[in-house]
Amino acid sequence: MNRYNEIIEGALHLFLQKGIRRINMDEVSSHLGISKKTLYLYVDNKGDLLEKSFKLYQSRILDFINATQEKNQNPIDELFEIDEQVSQMLQDRPEMLVHDLKKYHPSVWEILEVVKKEHVLNCVTQNIERGKKLGLYRTSVNSDIIAKLMLNTSDALIDDQLFPLNQYDFESLLKENRIYHIRGIATNKGVNYLEEKLNHE
Repeated sequence: MNRYNEIIEGALHLFLQKGIRRINMDEVSSHLGISKKTLYLYVDNKGDLLEKSFKLYQSRILDFINATQEKNQNPIDELFEIDEQVSQMLQDRPEMLVHDLKKYHPSVWEILEVVKKEHVLNCVTQNIERGKKLGLYRTSVNSDIIAKLMLNTSDALIDDQLFPLNQYDFESLLKENRIYHIRGIATNKGVNYLEEKLNHE
């Protein structure tokens, strides 16, 4: 890994561990074991560092989506895997991370929104279509509408005011939301598969 990648990787880890507002460039350089002068050879300022860090985060999400779709697994299993990965990525996030990105760094937040609006939406829409063909989801389901509802309901789960991390287990939130949506669109075959899967967890 070259120096640039080490810096961006290390900074992303720091932001995801401690949040955004509490971190300044002195702390970043100290964490990375480099001088601030060296740090500024690779980034212009904190905003630039944030943007580069969350573009790396974006690429990781996209890699995961692509890898998950390539498995071509049962659509219900695919939704479980997506949620489990999302849970690992988000459940240990600093409180107010999402809020601070939205309020103080909207251009950086938009990087993540693009992933959701385009790539994740496409992934969920394809999941619903495959589920319908396999008889797991009702054929009458409007894939576009349901996919958008699923994504926007998921947004509520990362609202720190609605679901504070010190009061709710994020993995449980995702699971309840996932089951809620699958039951809403599943056929009897789909519900039976879901029940069997839950019984074996």
